[in-house]
Amino acid sequence: MVEQELKEIWRNSSQIEQIKFDISRLLRDLDKRAKKLDQVIKNRDRREIAASVFGVIMFGYFAIAIPFWITKIGALLSVLWFIYIIFKFRNNRKTKAPVDLTLPYKEQLHRQRKNIEQEAAFLNSVLYWYVLPPLIANLVFIFGVGDPSAYNWEPGFLDFIPFTMNSKITMSIGIILFSAFVVWLNKRAVKKTLTPIIKEIDRIESQLENNL
Repeated sequence: MVEQELKEIWRNSSQIEQIKFDISRLLRDLDKRAKKLDQVIKNRDRREIAASVFGVIMFGYFAIAIPFWITKIGALLSVLWFIYIIFKFRNNRKTKAPVDLTLPYKEQLHRQRKNIEQEAAFLNSVLYWYVLPPLIANLVFIFGVGDPSAYNWEPGFLDFIPFTMNSKITMSIGIILFSAFVVWLNKRAVKKTLTPIIKEIDRIESQLENNL
């Protein structure tokens, strides 16, 4: 009887150690995926911030150089939006919890899930903070442009400004279509990349609850 009990204890302890090993391996794999994703996000943030700095300079110049007041307002709105974007991306980075593999399994998973859910919410809401504000600013900018014949502008500068109604409508349609594509692209990233990671975290948490 004692021998049988000892065998059972040995078998159970071996199973527990195997479960711990499997979960540890799953966590390492999850951490690798999370680090790879985090590097992609860092590169994206750098590109967005660099583009925003360029946007501030370009639309700041437009606000000074273009004489039409409505277009000036559109340019200034764009400048404000680019500044907001810089802070938005930096704040999204700062508010994420650091992942520490020395923490207990549950705490590691909790932090991973919180960070991924934050990024998913960030991307799912791009319509409201990344698409609509510059879309409105660009439309104000485009339709605020008046007759350039009274102004002595350089020909190269004129090439970038839509003066005719046809060119304004064409440019506006292009911007609207591109804005819709940006929304779709971000939602697709959530569905194809972030949601599977959240499901994987759920699976590991379920194993922890059932086996440990």
